[in-house]
Amino acid sequence: MGGMLRIGWTVLRAHGRALSLLSVLSPLSARSARLPSVVPPGTHLPIRFLYPLASGRDTVGTRVLVQTMGALVQDSCVVGPAFTQVQGRVTLSRGGRRFGGRGEIRIAFDSLEVRRGAWVPLAAVLDTLEYAPPGDIGPSGTLYGRHASIGKRLVPAGLLGVADVDVIPAALLGGYLIARRGPRATILAGEVGGLRLEAPLVLRDAACTPPAADGDLTAPPHLPRFTPRSDTKSGVPWDPVNLIFLGTSAALDAAFAHAGWRPAHPHTTGAVVEEVLAALADRPAVAAPVSTEYFAGRPQDAAFELAGPNARIRHHVRVWALDSLAGLWVGAATKDVGIIVTKRTHRISPRVDLERDRIVRDLEAGGCADLVRYVRLPGALTRGRGPEGQLMVSDGRAAVVRLKACDPL
Repeated sequence: MGGMLRIGWTVLRAHGRALSLLSVLSPLSARSARLPSVVPPGTHLPIRFLYPLASGRDTVGTRVLVQTMGALVQDSCVVGPAFTQVQGRVTLSRGGRRFGGRGEIRIAFDSLEVRRGAWVPLAAVLDTLEYAPPGDIGPSGTLYGRHASIGKRLVPAGLLGVADVDVIPAALLGGYLIARRGPRATILAGEVGGLRLEAPLVLRDAACTPPAADGDLTAPPHLPRFTPRSDTKSGVPWDPVNLIFLGTSAALDAAFAHAGWRPAHPHTTGAVVEEVLAALADRPAVAAPVSTEYFAGRPQDAAFELAGPNARIRHHVRVWALDSLAGLWVGAATKDVGIIVTKRTHRISPRVDLERDRIVRDLEAGGCADLVRYVRLPGALTRGRGPEGQLMVSDGRAAVVRLKACDPL
């Protein structure tokens, strides 16, 4: 194709709505006729996994489906809808081996949906993954299991042997040595990452839909004045309010369900014991309880979460009704990244805006919500500390999200 080309991930704002977009090979001169567009090798495509994968469990040939995290845009035309799909198949799958040998899994992605029911070939491999350090993904896209330290491989039998489901008691007489299988290579449902094109992606005769044709979203309704933060029961400031939801309680539940998020379990003895066992076993604590926070003197009406690779890491949001008759809800979103043992609480990531934006993208990808806009709330936190002294930094904005009517899952 003649002329200069440019490529990159951009953000296009159409009538006030933020859309995460892939700008693909836009010629600087106007096209007089529709020509094939060629995306060069090495291009990075942000994606989200829809289903979990594990080496040794998912065999060679298993089909894999992921979702792009934005619309495919060319020459100011949407040529592929936002949050479309990419298919692939497992080409290598090895479980963890004894004495710490790590598992391996590799996926070859082979087709991209450019519009509903219309697929084009592509050749791409995994390039980045949310919970995988850069060294755990090889140049060919092979994902390796997480490293296990010598201390975790050789421990007194009977002390930690039951604390990890991947440990196989192999036993010397004193019970001091165990032969442990190395970790599987795993990918979680909802985990985000990126693909790297290994060959040119050719788009032929793609339909052109102006971004504005996706429809304007009405402005958010007038919001009553409120203090944009949660508190402890005694009134000590806690997490900032950084989300506003417009819709019914049923629509709120359905939106998070379609995005792959789960309601947090209530605080029961069984739920707490399950979370502790998950922490000991270094495995995800799905729908584990969250601590109670208060907004306007009321505990949260709901809490949703997306489990991370272990009990220490998870995404979550607490939600309170601001005006249930008008369908107004506020949320405080934070990400757990560790455990403070002495205070029996989680350590949170200080950059709370990233969790806010993550939830917006996941809800849009689920198809049951749209971002209206970001708004600044009077008195919003930009820098502060929670009750445990943990730092929180924010731009002081809340994302206004309009919920759609979706069937419950």
